[in-house]
Amino acid sequence: MSIDPRDNYIAQVVEGKSFLEVGGLWGGLNEKVSVAYKYGANRLAILDVASPESEWWDFFRERMAQIGVKYDAFIGDICTVNPAEIGTPFDIVHCSGALYHLPNPMLMLTVLRSITKEYLILTSAVTPEVIKNEDGYYALPPSGVIFVPALSDTERNCLKTYWTTNAGVTVARGITEAVNFSTDNFGAWWWLPTATALRAMCCSVGFQVIDSQPFWNNNALTLLLR
Repeated sequence: MSIDPRDNYIAQVVEGKSFLEVGGLWGGLNEKVSVAYKYGANRLAILDVASPESEWWDFFRERMAQIGVKYDAFIGDICTVNPAEIGTPFDIVHCSGALYHLPNPMLMLTVLRSITKEYLILTSAVTPEVIKNEDGYYALPPSGVIFVPALSDTERNCLKTYWTTNAGVTVARGITEAVNFSTDNFGAWWWLPTATALRAMCCSVGFQVIDSQPFWNNNALTLLLR
């Protein structure tokens, strides 16, 4: 089995099922449609906010053509998409690396719940409860969530040092650099929940946590939700 918990969960549940990837185009490298195809999904689809002219769609189309994958494509913001446009909920939905980029993560989870028939495989960056380094000290309770736009310069410097040294992040807008936040900015980091808070967020919209696995040096958590 792969060391990537996302791939492992897909392999466990996707055979003979329909599969939808939400937000898999970033950089053209991290899509999981091909993984679902490998493990026997019977229908494949992808939803992403990238414009139709984006080179990321070009990369994805080329990759799917190379391995002979047929798929449906939807273009739009998961928080504003009409579930009726997607149609019958998909058996398996996968979403990675999106929650902390969205101004309204609870709305995103609510929509994901509405388009998921059986399992959601969700991954998000998470924050340690305590961060301590030469640039400062930052602590929050297990139930806490960092609202990145509210960070002071001192707090941001402490988090920047952590994410650049512990996670190898070079660009995390809002953390590695100050940005002007607006609700149409999906490139910035908006939220960093603890692992405990992320599980509770998912449960609050009607999911049951079946399993979870940390990765990325414990800076991300993948959840298998039913």
